[in-house]
Amino acid sequence: MKLSVFHVDMGGCEGCSVALLRAMAAMETCDFKSRLVGDFEIEKNDIVMVSGPICLNEPEKIELLKELREKASVLIAFGSCASVGGITRYCRGGQQPKPHHMTFQPINAIIDVDYAIPGCPPSPRMINPFINAFITGKQSNYMQIFKATTKVKKLSGFDLIDDIILQNICISCGACILSCPTGAMHMVGGKPDLIVEKCIRCGTCYVRCPRASQLLIRRYLK
Repeated sequence: MKLSVFHVDMGGCEGCSVALLRAMAAMETCDFKSRLVGDFEIEKNDIVMVSGPICLNEPEKIELLKELREKASVLIAFGSCASVGGITRYCRGGQQPKPHHMTFQPINAIIDVDYAIPGCPPSPRMINPFINAFITGKQSNYMQIFKATTKVKKLSGFDLIDDIILQNICISCGACILSCPTGAMHMVGGKPDLIVEKCIRCGTCYVRCPRASQLLIRRYLK
């Protein structure tokens, strides 16, 4: 029996939506529906995947998010904006076409989330192993990381510097640099450093860091 997977985008650049649609097109284990391709009816689903942040100035979106939580057996925040706020944490409102949109948060500010998958956007290649791990019930390392990430409301290069680099527990593997979508991380004296003007607060560097990801698991799951 196939998993029923429903996708809703709360708004944003649509990069996460495109990544998800690309990945799910090849998934034979899922019956996938998305509002972006005309499936608007909200039914009970095995998995609901939400991309985009929640705007606290938009009550109808808040109610939609709560309805999705009620209908989902498992709810997944997909992408950095939905998981940890991402670049929308820099939003200050006053912009057209909706200048009253002032405050954006990750969706776990409103509802409980079962898994949060940061990335700007997450790679389509990681969706298949995630779904397979979910089906088999195997709590792999990255499944634990995504579960632990639901407990935080912000992650970024700033947190990586504070928690890992300045604590002198970095192993200089370079995973944070390779994973950063904007080139905000670079090596200085054999250790990663942050170009603050480039950081979009997506949290990708943090969850890809072997030290930081294990710190997340120890903090929130053990």
